[in-house]
Amino acid sequence: MDESMRHDIALFRYGLIAPLVNGQVEPKTYLKEVSERVHHVPHQGDKRIAAKTILDWCTRYKKGGFDALKPKRRSDRGHSRRLSPDDEDHILALRKEHPTMPVTVFYEHLIEQGEIPENHTSYFTTHISHPNKVKTKDFLFSFSE
Repeated sequence: MDESMRHDIALFRYGLIAPLVNGQVEPKTYLKEVSERVHHVPHQGDKRIAAKTILDWCTRYKKGGFDALKPKRRSDRGHSRRLSPDDEDHILALRKEHPTMPVTVFYEHLIEQGEIPENHTSYFTTHISHPNKVKTKDFLFSFSE
């Protein structure tokens, strides 16, 4: 998510909490009214927003200002949540042994060989990308080594 998207979402959130933080409305009535409506959230679509979420945004805004309303960046971005780094390295080594095998077949091969448990990881989890090692497209389709 780029900075512009994060800013748009924070602006939307501020629009919902502004009447509360500025004391323009009675909180209980406002929260009930706002939480019952469907809102168009930028870059996310139509959603209902729980009263508790709105209160959380108010707290975050009071503590950290506008920037606190921006969605946080994922701490695990670029890393598998299902495979440990050792598992990733092992699968990468196995992939190098079978560079011409189609990815779908390779995934099934991993399951058949017991390298990954069935229903533990998805096909997309095997799309390993290591910085400075092998790019995702190289990992998936071919190796020049």
